Amino acid sequence: MISASRTVLRRAMILLLLVIPLRAEYLRIELTIYGLDCELCARGVSASIKKLAGVHSAKISLQTGVLEIVLEPGNNFKMSDLRKRIRQNGFRSMGAKITALGVFKGSKFEVLGTGESYPLPNHDSAAETPERITFEIH
Repeated sequence: MISASRTVLRRAMILLLLVIPLRAEYLRIELTIYGLDCELCARGVSASIKKLAGVHSAKISLQTGVLEIVLEPGNNFKMSDLRKRIRQNGFRSMGAKITALGVFKGSKFEVLGTGESYPLPNHDSAAETPERITFEIH
């Protein structure tokens, strides 16, 4: 009985996901920025990032060069927009640690609603429901 209920619930969730337009679900990003070495530049980059839609908070550690971003639930944020904004500020983005909600498609993790996916060879999953995971990209 419990197994049948889970199956029905899972199918209902999948149906809802197909009907409701999905929004991007990046939740948290820690991005290393190359060349950031002065306080004024760090404040400028942070202020610029805070203006991106869906950003709840953004702060930069000058010692580590890491930008920490927390995103609003249901945001429409894209990693490609973040990297573009970093370039517009005169810096280069490097590796990142990302927490996001998405689905696995083979060995790729697709962040919901973005069209952005990341190869995660150690995470070959066939789950049909969205998962929240943290992973690193280089």
